[in-house]
Amino acid sequence: MSETNAEVTSEATSSANGDVILRVESLVKHFPIKAGVLKHTVGQVKAVDGVDLTVRRGETLGVVGESGCGKTTLGRTIIKLIEPTAGRIVFDEQDITEFKRRQMRPVRRDIQIVFQDPYASLNPRMTVREIVAEPLQIHGIYRRGEGRRRVEELLRTVGLSPEHANRFPHEFSGGQRQRIGVARALALNPKMMVLDEPVSALDVSIQAQVVNLLAQLQNEFGLTYLFIAHDLSVVRHVSDRVAVMYLGKIVEVGTREQIYGRPMHPYTQALLSAVPIDTPNQRGKRKRIVLEGDVPSPANPPSGCRFRTRCWRAQEICAEEDPALIPRHGGDHPVACHFAEVMKPLDLVEDVAAASKAG
Repeated sequence: MSETNAEVTSEATSSANGDVILRVESLVKHFPIKAGVLKHTVGQVKAVDGVDLTVRRGETLGVVGESGCGKTTLGRTIIKLIEPTAGRIVFDEQDITEFKRRQMRPVRRDIQIVFQDPYASLNPRMTVREIVAEPLQIHGIYRRGEGRRRVEELLRTVGLSPEHANRFPHEFSGGQRQRIGVARALALNPKMMVLDEPVSALDVSIQAQVVNLLAQLQNEFGLTYLFIAHDLSVVRHVSDRVAVMYLGKIVEVGTREQIYGRPMHPYTQALLSAVPIDTPNQRGKRKRIVLEGDVPSPANPPSGCRFRTRCWRAQEICAEEDPALIPRHGGDHPVACHFAEVMKPLDLVEDVAAASKAG
């Protein structure tokens, strides 16, 4: 049996055993570009363009990539805050792709989202009690005495005092506001949470507190996370598996050890070369891979491999054929690159230098 077939069989077996809580197949989200007085559609912004993902129960899947690569759109489309253009979304063995708002209501009890900006995601006119209680009221499970106790319990769970319940969001710091957002997401006892860059708007000292809180809640409640971020250091700390996204597509996916220890896609290697080295005796031994050119427009992506316009390994086939996301050249995880190579992070600069001399 080939590696690809073995992986597909393993994935199907996991799904049959109930290990997979979320499966995304060929997911597409295009936004129309309108122009003129009559607002005719003249093009499409291909924010998400054929994404396949699986998330297993109890794990954290990190989704990383540059700003504008489609990470946030992917997360919001998965939970149907944005309707998909095409593809299939299967959550907890239930196909929710065509679900309307009323059908999605019971599903939303099991899948919640924590937004990126803790300053914009909380209603400034509502008290903390009202914010955290709102999901309970919407789903008709808020009872006055019991509901108040539930809100206070949730605030304690995320490290806040029940006395904070009568205050307004502007009275809290960014880290405290994000904790309120997490408490709101936990109110309905969800099975899965989409974390849309939950620490990127926070100070570094506060980021660690929120990340540790999320890890504690996952262990306590058996939560599953889809962790969207552009900070690879944070993703490495929290994720079991990592998916690397570029211009609307997944270009590499694997375990934390595979992605950070044996990156194969040139884009992944470039991202990792920019991560600060925390070991003093290794500083100065690795240089950044500086990618030339700008990220292409998602309204007019390049033919074939979307990364080829910035890739030092690109050849003629890269413009003609879009590489499939499969294990390649002796690698142990899927990568979408015709010329993928397993490389250690400290060797990246030598590879670039050699490619430049050869060119």
